[in-house]
Amino acid sequence: NLGTALLCGVLTSILEDKSATATQDVTQRWQSHEVTAPTSFAACVRTSASASRLNNALAPFRHPVAVHHNQNSANIIDDADIIVLGCQPTDLHECLDNAAMKSALRGKLLISLLAGVKISDIESILQATDNSKSQNGPTIIVRAMPNTASFVKESMTVIETPPGTPSETLRVIDWIFGSIGNIKYMPTSTFDACTALCASSPAFFAVFLEALVDGAVATGLSRSDAQEMAAQAMKGTAELILAGEHPVSLKEKITTPGGSTIRGVLRLEQGNMRAVVASALIDCKTAAETLGKQRT
Repeated sequence: NLGTALLCGVLTSILEDKSATATQDVTQRWQSHEVTAPTSFAACVRTSASASRLNNALAPFRHPVAVHHNQNSANIIDDADIIVLGCQPTDLHECLDNAAMKSALRGKLLISLLAGVKISDIESILQATDNSKSQNGPTIIVRAMPNTASFVKESMTVIETPPGTPSETLRVIDWIFGSIGNIKYMPTSTFDACTALCASSPAFFAVFLEALVDGAVATGLSRSDAQEMAAQAMKGTAELILAGEHPVSLKEKITTPGGSTIRGVLRLEQGNMRAVVASALIDCKTAAETLGKQRT
């Protein structure tokens, strides 16, 4: 669950106190963004089963989180400053399109994690009663798409903000998502593609890694050893590319003439892997767009 991953990553960042250096680092991040560290958290879910799963995920953290299920979310949001919306895109209207919720959200920061749902889609719901004229001001809506690597503070999060977003709000957003990994601001026109690339690609990588492990097991390795080796090799490759190594030059350095690596690469090419992977990403982007149009 993306919301759970985000919450756990933020809590890890806040509560990281294994060493004086780690604590100092967190403090400096708060100060550099000129924001006050969050002091309380609440999570709203629909079922007791979801509440139980969330409580289990939060068990390692000392910071208390109030988990509510099957309750009036508007009453809880009344006491919040920042709201993260993580429902299914098809449930958007059910979650937001009522007077109590619209009133509770006025003047607050609403961060949407909903695939395919544009800022304008949410604005059209909330402004149906024109909350811009409220004494609390309009709801500030931000679109964000982290990934499940938020759990380990290695997310790649893409963010979209509306024109004129206050600088203090941007600092808060930078702190929240900067604490769980890297961030990149992107426009509406490319956001669904970014959703596919950043949020869905970890599943693609997992499938590829699993295939490598299966091959290694077939050659005699234990599954646990193979998984550790493959994951570290994948991590190291990513670090090289992030450090500036081009994927093509990296491949050329490894595929020596007459070597074993080039034979494996040719087998991948015979399987049309490039086209299959690219098509998978395109299909994923199209599906994200469709999700945004299937709202009730």
